[in-house]
Amino acid sequence: MAPDASLSEGTSTATPSAPTAAPAPALTNPDTIQTYQTLYDVLGRAYWEASDITAKDTIQGARDAIYEILTDLNRAKLDANTALFLSLKSKIRDSNKALEEVKDRINTITKNISTASSVIAAIAKVVSIAPTLL
Repeated sequence: MAPDASLSEGTSTATPSAPTAAPAPALTNPDTIQTYQTLYDVLGRAYWEASDITAKDTIQGARDAIYEILTDLNRAKLDANTALFLSLKSKIRDSNKALEEVKDRINTITKNISTASSVIAAIAKVVSIAPTLL
């Protein structure tokens, strides 16, 4: 079965302070993985429609190569996203502290009850999802 473009495996050992290299150009184009996935899927259908074993072997050889490319692209994308996410974690923690202060002082910051209520609700929502990100 082909690797799903939305699923990847593996972990990264990158740290937030580690410099991150720019992703390869193929990773900056969101269509790259989907294009290879589409080719992999089409080759799979062609395999089952092939009339003889030689044709099936030819198709499967190409399909195996595409599978390896998909795997490498997904791993590279995961590694790049993991490094970016790890660097984001400290920003989330810092912003949550600032948000708690705003929430505690909102009544002295604005006298508009509607604005204060909207700010408190938005802060509460962000703070409630933050633990799932950390």
